[in-house]
Amino acid sequence: MLDPKIIRKFEKIFPFTGELGKHYDFFMDSLIYSKVEADTVLMDDDKKCSNVIFVLSGLLRIYKLSEDGKEITLYRMGRGETCVLTISCILGVGDVVFPVAASAEQNSEVVFMPVEAFKRFFFEIPALQKFYFTSMAAKFYSVLNLVGNITFKKTSDRLKDFLITKTANGTYPLYSTHEAIASELGTAREVISRLLKEMEGKGMVSLSRGKIIYHPEQKN
Repeated sequence: MLDPKIIRKFEKIFPFTGELGKHYDFFMDSLIYSKVEADTVLMDDDKKCSNVIFVLSGLLRIYKLSEDGKEITLYRMGRGETCVLTISCILGVGDVVFPVAASAEQNSEVVFMPVEAFKRFFFEIPALQKFYFTSMAAKFYSVLNLVGNITFKKTSDRLKDFLITKTANGTYPLYSTHEAIASELGTAREVISRLLKEMEGKGMVSLSRGKIIYHPEQKN
């Protein structure tokens, strides 16, 4: 049973709880609260789905890991969100292995619900179905945009877009490693290092250990 303060927080963040009706008590009793430290791996792609995650605070990253160790970020989950890929797995036929990995980017608060409990509630609570399909649509467009960028944009252009977004077009420095950026963009660290060095040579960025300053006034 969740602490009353956590219950109130969950109800505020996930409004569908107001439409649980007769299922309310059973639904709340099945939830498990947890604090997760940054860099904790919550799921990986060689295990079966065992829980559905609801995020109360913090940020989780969903990513795909290749056989040779490369990563690409698919999307993130923040306050009020759930992992739609997890739900897609458990709603399928038979035991499905989780297709991607999930880790905490920040110290986070999450609530877990065991798979069997969620499956039972999902088919009986229309509000929960609506929440899932709304969440799925948002993440689908996010992944679709990612696929489009990878397919149709050069890595150098994607890197520039990434820097513009993360630095607010040069307003703030970006504190990150080349490896972390490579994982974000789905390429090799060596590629990112080479491209950043080229950008530095053109005056587009200033590089120091773990810090990148983007200069938007410079042109290619």
